[in-house]
This record gives sequence, structure tokens and C-alpha cells, in this order.
Amino acid sequence: MSLRLLVVDDNPDYRLLLRYALAGSPIEVVGEAGSTAEGLALAAALQPDLVVLDVVMQDDDALSSLQPLREAAPSAAVVVVASYAEHELWGMSPHAEGVAYLSKATPPRKLCEELERVARSARAVSDVLATERARFPGEVQSARSARKFAGQVLESWGCVDIEDAVLLLVSELVTNAVIHAHSDVEVILRLRPARVRVEIVDAASDYVQRRDATSDDQSGRGMALTEALAAAWGVDTLVAGKSVWFEVVRGDAGAEAL
Repeated sequence: MSLRLLVVDDNPDYRLLLRYALAGSPIEVVGEAGSTAEGLALAAALQPDLVVLDVVMQDDDALSSLQPLREAAPSAAVVVVASYAEHELWGMSPHAEGVAYLSKATPPRKLCEELERVARSARAVSDVLATERARFPGEVQSARSARKFAGQVLESWGCVDIEDAVLLLVSELVTNAVIHAHSDVEVILRLRPARVRVEIVDAASDYVQRRDATSDDQSGRGMALTEALAAAWGVDTLVAGKSVWFEVVRGDAGAEAL
């Protein structure tokens, strides 16, 4: 996979680091900008596949440029970077959804791998036919409300054949999120031609770890069930927090979706 990358960062040392780290890789740095205004102009001119955007630039509000950046290069996946690992931005920016986060502390040897992962995730939602979302408080009772919401959406989309699997996973993952993230949870359903994609977004950046839970445990079964029932799943680090997502094949899609 060959990808064209635009770097928008006012730190010339980090721009140089990216060039050195990606030299000889499938990712080519095709442009550099030291400000968001310059970055928007280059994005429109170059139409890159990826944009790395520094979220903390001196005298520059990078978050406010996310929507104009998407409009300038609609096919580009956006990766926000910062020199610190935690954010307090979750839910504060209307344009932060779907934007990946990458710490500037990421070792150079892993930069190519991480950027390719972001690009794959961005393409996975490029053919979405419909999207529904709802936000729930960080309470265990929210799992029941999230199940009801997801069930209503699936019925409206005519996807009742996959309802049992989706609702079970929604219940488990929302429960895991409110117990471990201690934050509100957003549930997003995306209708794709062959699959339904569900994303459980919370404010914690800790990576999800699979553990073996017994039948008597009240939590901890989510990832094991996801592995068993989903056609694909993963964890994306966002601008602030993370998204645990899974996809279930629609019944009318058949084996071709696999």
C-alpha cells in the first residue's frame, strides 16, 4: 500500500523525524507545512492520502482546522499528534470524531505501522450508507439503554437477522467501557453495503486487553465474545479516548462479505 503524506507541524525537528522514519517505506512525505493555513492550502493542492496534524501549535488552533482540512482533502485520513499522551478534548470538538491520535513519543520504527493502521481504519468507513449515534452516561445501567438504541437502529435498517449478535456485543462493550473508563460512552452504528459497523467510544486512552473471564464474572467477556461473533474488530486511539469497534456481516450479504 503506497500512501502520500502531508505533515502539518510547526516543529521542523518533528517534520524531519517523520521524513527519516518513513524513508524507504510505503508512505511518502509529499508536503510539509508549519501552520494550519499553509496546511490547508497544501492539502487542497496535493490531495494526500494522510495528513499528520499537530494539535498543539503555537498561536494556532489546530482543532478548529479539522473540518476545513476535511473539506480541502476529503479522501485524506487525519492523524492528530501531540507531545503528551492524555487529552481533555473528548466531546469538546464537533469535528474530532473519526480523527485518530498518535503520540509524538511513538518510536520512529513504529511510525509507518501506526500510520498504515490509521489509513486502513479510515477506508473501512468510507462506504457508509447511514450512521446513527447516541451518547450514554457512565453508568452500568447504560448498557440496557445502549442495547435498546442499537436494536431500534437495526430494525429501521432491516438488519434484525444480526440483532442478537450485535446487541450482545454492545451490552458487553458498553459495560466494559463504563466500568473501566469511568466516562460517558458514545455508541455509533454505521450501515455498510455488506456489514454493520459498531463503535463504542469512551474517554480512556488505555488499550483494551483481552482476559479470560469465567461464566460467573460480571465483566471481562467483551473481547472474547467480540472475537467469536464479529467478522472484524479493533481498537482505534482517537484525539481523546479510544474507539472499540466491531463489524458483523449482514445476513443478505452472504459469504462474499468475508
